Amino acid sequence: MILNLTTLFFTIAYINLFPSSNESWELKKDQDSIKVYIRNVDDNTKEYLAETIINSDIDKIFKTITDFDNSYRWMYKLNSSKILEKSDTLMYVYFVVDMNWPLKNRDLISDAVITQNENKIRIVMNSYPDYMPEKEKLIRIKKSRSIWNLEKIDDEYTKVALQSYAIVEGIPTFIMDLFILDSPMYSMTQLRNKF
Repeated sequence: MILNLTTLFFTIAYINLFPSSNESWELKKDQDSIKVYIRNVDDNTKEYLAETIINSDIDKIFKTITDFDNSYRWMYKLNSSKILEKSDTLMYVYFVVDMNWPLKNRDLISDAVITQNENKIRIVMNSYPDYMPEKEKLIRIKKSRSIWNLEKIDDEYTKVALQSYAIVEGIPTFIMDLFILDSPMYSMTQLRNKF
């Protein structure tokens, strides 16, 4: 959603997003039953994978995540969020990210492609920057991807994973390094606290 952008935002082939021995994920934080892994997308961009288990059924969690009109209430650094267009399997969503003075706020338009079966739900969000004209007071984030994976454990517990990166130009590296750890910890904690 953000750089979790919600970051979080094209359908891509299903891949297993949980860390395995053949992936370059590095565990950076393990706190309050939330694990955050980091890996390099390229020389200048890092991607995170956060995972936890939430005491709620998969459908309730899915409805909360896809209620993008209210994402700003619990996703890290979101100033506002709005669904622009919606069907059963595809949404277009608009986010404004608060970067704090003196940095200019960023905005992001993402598509959200939903696939599901009985025990798993996947929401793939890729940036869609040309959906509408850029706004004068905001800097458009033009490349981002966020993937939510929900996996039913049983009727009471769901494994939740969020993988995300964004290319945010004009932001110092040390700020982005803080953002990439703080963002998933905050958002996962806030999501879990809803149940």
